[in-house]
Parts: sequence; structure tokens; C-alpha cells
Amino acid sequence: MDPRREHVRRLLQVDAYITDPHGKTTTPTQIIDISRMGVAFVSDHAMPTDEQLLLNFCFPGSSIRNEITLTVVHSSTVGTHGRFRNGARFIAISEACADRIVDYVTTAPA
Repeated sequence: MDPRREHVRRLLQVDAYITDPHGKTTTPTQIIDISRMGVAFVSDHAMPTDEQLLLNFCFPGSSIRNEITLTVVHSSTVGTHGRFRNGARFIAISEACADRIVDYVTTAPA
């Protein structure tokens, strides 16, 4: 089995932002899918790979902020409008946040 698909993914379209480790640069993004171990998101520029970044987002209908340390494993152009699809692996995640992700990916859409 391809290890990238080892965990169940679910579509998730929410606005989020990525911050560099020093908190100097914040990049708005849109999450497009999520799993227990990683996330895919779209950005206006290519994201650096193998660098720790901080993802911040809320699930639909929730005001709870989820903050996850991740590393981008790939970044490639998508479409013709200068957008990039990024895939990232989680490095550090709280147990409560991991539980919210598992609940989200294992619950059928309303």
C-alpha cells in the first residue's frame, strides 16, 4: 500500500493560514482535504519543502482553532491561474486536535 494513502482522507474546504517558524510571514491558504497524518492545501505561491511551518484553521461550524506543525512534502502548480497544490505531513499535533480530525474524517457529511 502507498504510505501516502494509509490514512482516510476527507474533503475539507476551509480557509486557513500558514506561518513560518519565526512568525514573520503568514500565508493565507485554503485546505482542500485532510487526514490524521496530513493535509492538502492551495496557495498563491509554491511552498518551501522540508521546512517546519504552522497551520492554523477551524473546522466548519466550529470556533475552535486548530494549530498544527507540519512540513510540506510537495508543491506543484495547479490550473492556469498561478495557484499551487501543496501536500504536507503533520509533525506535531495535540491529542485534542488529532481527535477532532479523526472525528471529522470518520463522520459522514450532513
